[in-house]
Amino acid sequence: MWPTKTYLLILSFVGACALSMVYPIVGIANYMMVYQCNPHWWWWGKPLAPFGIRYSMTAFICLFVGMLVSSSRVPRTRHIFGDWMILLILFTLIIVTSTIVAGSSSSYSVSLIDKTVKMTVFLYCFVRMGAERRNFRIILWTLVIGTLMIGNDAFHANADQFANGRLNSVGGVDFRESSGLAAHMAAMLPLLGALLLCARGWWKKPIVLAAAILAVNTIVQCRTRSAFVGLIAAAAMAVFLAPRGVRKRIYLALIVAAFGAYHLTDGHFWTRMQTVLEPQDYQHDSTIQARMELWQTAWQMFGDHPLGVGVGQFKYSIVAYDTGELEHAFGLPRRVTHNTYLLCATELGVQGITVFGLLILVSLNKVRRCIRMADDTDDPFESRLLAYGCLLSMVCFLTAAVFTDRLYTESFWWVLALPVCLHEALAREVEARFALPAAISSRRWHEDELEYPELTCPVPAGFAT
Repeated sequence: MWPTKTYLLILSFVGACALSMVYPIVGIANYMMVYQCNPHWWWWGKPLAPFGIRYSMTAFICLFVGMLVSSSRVPRTRHIFGDWMILLILFTLIIVTSTIVAGSSSSYSVSLIDKTVKMTVFLYCFVRMGAERRNFRIILWTLVIGTLMIGNDAFHANADQFANGRLNSVGGVDFRESSGLAAHMAAMLPLLGALLLCARGWWKKPIVLAAAILAVNTIVQCRTRSAFVGLIAAAAMAVFLAPRGVRKRIYLALIVAAFGAYHLTDGHFWTRMQTVLEPQDYQHDSTIQARMELWQTAWQMFGDHPLGVGVGQFKYSIVAYDTGELEHAFGLPRRVTHNTYLLCATELGVQGITVFGLLILVSLNKVRRCIRMADDTDDPFESRLLAYGCLLSMVCFLTAAVFTDRLYTESFWWVLALPVCLHEALAREVEARFALPAAISSRRWHEDELEYPELTCPVPAGFAT
């Protein structure tokens, strides 16, 4: 006899798969929940292991079928592929062909290529389905529920899940080690904060608040400096870019959050964070010294192979380099860059890091345009806060990515794609409100070229690109 939670798991998963064929946005939520809380790792999912259920693949297939058979429920967009999506496809092609360009590959390379292609197809569905305010809210609430479940699992973690006092083996397959888990949870906090400020309904705020508290507690349990630095960068941006009308509430929330987070910490946490607050201690920390040496080696590798060594090949290629006195700080077969940007440059070359940088810039530009057009949307207050939350989440993740590898992590790409979804959702509302002629709304507008004699309605503020 299975546990009750096992029955609930299979019933909810099958039900979500069935609903996603009628309501594709349910398929997006279903896939995201499976990713965040991999059922294979939960005790109540273990009884289903003998059946070999491929949760992610099943959820995605049902989502894809749903978008085909229920196309009327797929939000209409002005372009089948927008600028961000075209860059993502180009980036995927660079990954797929990187082993050919480099002339070396491995089974790990094949697995990363397979994963990237699947992720790109899902991100296309993600951007298409998220291009509507209601669907965008569902996506954010899926992240809230996922954070709540991961945080609850971390709160009840046993001693076996800690290594050197740091929490591991919690959450989805992409972030089961402490650095990845902390970076993911840190990136969720700005989105939770934005939802907390704009959520309507007495029951919503307590759920978001509980998720935020558990997220902070999980970050503290991970004791990871990358997430700590990411949160510092996001907090600094939060202070300087706080939207008018809610600045006092944001400042108060930051103070309360900092005070509450401090009371969740302990001596071990601050011992690890001391090297961030006191850089002169770097020379006494063997881990930091090892990472700096790895970065120097990665930079040398990039100079030797400007077109890249191939996806997944860094940990094999580094064996050919002299790693100095700290050679055994990390096992050579498992060595990674601990830096997303260096990983991209060394494995995918100058072409990969260029496209990757453009993807980030386009995402940031989408946020800027969302903020500019917020006043002309159906809900200016929520629009502004959601754009603000997306920006801070990106800042947090992109900063943390300097100290950990997130290039092939799906949730990292979700955060980069959220501004694209929001921009499409807000643009549709602006076009609907101002009844823009199709011939004009499909054109790229420029701030210095807004002279259209055929335009008989007012130009929405901030709609120009």
